[in-house]
Amino acid sequence: MARNYDELVRRVKARYNPAEIDETTLLNESLREELKALSGSKVMEYIKRSMQGVEPAYTQNTIVAGEKVKTHLKNNNPNLDYEYQGSVMSNTHIKGYSDIDLIQICNLFYGHDSRTRFTEEYRNDNLTEAQRWALLEVINGSIYEGDANQDLRKMRLEAEKVLLSIYNDVDLSKNKSIEVILTNPKRKVDVVTASWYKSVNAAKTGDKAEKGISVYDKSKNERLPVDFPFLKIKMLNEKDKTVNGRLKKMIRFLKTIKADSDIKIDISSFDISSLCYNINFLTYYDKPYYELVYVLQVELDHLVADEFYRNSIKSIDGTEYIFRDKPEKHGQLALLLNQLNSIRKDLLDNNAVTPF
Repeated sequence: MARNYDELVRRVKARYNPAEIDETTLLNESLREELKALSGSKVMEYIKRSMQGVEPAYTQNTIVAGEKVKTHLKNNNPNLDYEYQGSVMSNTHIKGYSDIDLIQICNLFYGHDSRTRFTEEYRNDNLTEAQRWALLEVINGSIYEGDANQDLRKMRLEAEKVLLSIYNDVDLSKNKSIEVILTNPKRKVDVVTASWYKSVNAAKTGDKAEKGISVYDKSKNERLPVDFPFLKIKMLNEKDKTVNGRLKKMIRFLKTIKADSDIKIDISSFDISSLCYNINFLTYYDKPYYELVYVLQVELDHLVADEFYRNSIKSIDGTEYIFRDKPEKHGQLALLLNQLNSIRKDLLDNNAVTPF
């Protein structure tokens, strides 16, 4: 049965424009005209709106909230490094009132790839002198004499104290972050405590995006396995540029239909971004937005039907398998595929587009 696309369009508009700003001032003229032309086909309008990025005015306020929290933390501890991660930074978020992750990063010590890997790379004849020195800094580096976990614990507790003294709504119960609710602007900021991790590539290139972080878990009093959030953002941005924004459109669309589903679909934003990133760009780099629905349907159908292929899918940075040894995700992919199948059928049944 066809969905109620009037209601679905209303939901998308409410998420992307929660303050109900007049679209004549919020959207550029070409997009307004295109949406107006689509008003006779609500399924097409729903797809178009679902693939659009959140308007910059809302995203900017999300960053303003992060900056306010960062300023308070930095005033207390100016020696830390502060960075952002998450979907807001890659412009794949689907809510005007989005949350943002602020990371406070200890720079007294860092984890790194094995010294063996650094030594092997040092033997590369094609290195510059500066690259050799950067590798040697790790190879010959001394072991940190402090207690890394205790240093991170102190950072976390100090941040809790500072934020509790300033904000009324602070949740300290989460092991990996402090949740702060701001009222002006109305946003949630998650403050994560972490330390740096230096890969061989990070040392060799000097590119901060190549550096990883190890998040501190308060309950375990330990650092979690290394993650590379900045590299994921960089790689996603770079691939999206080569396909003129189509990669992020597909990510936003899947996140939107997941949010609008009457059935809970337990697929994370991380999973969605990874599976979209994996799609061969030659299959969609020149496709109009509505044909991206078919591209996604073909990909999810392949993932659901082919266990070998499903188990081969890695995260954007290539550090982990997304679906391998996680059989529970198979059923969730099938639920997401059902949503796509339904929307594509509605496209064809309503003669919104020619068959594709």
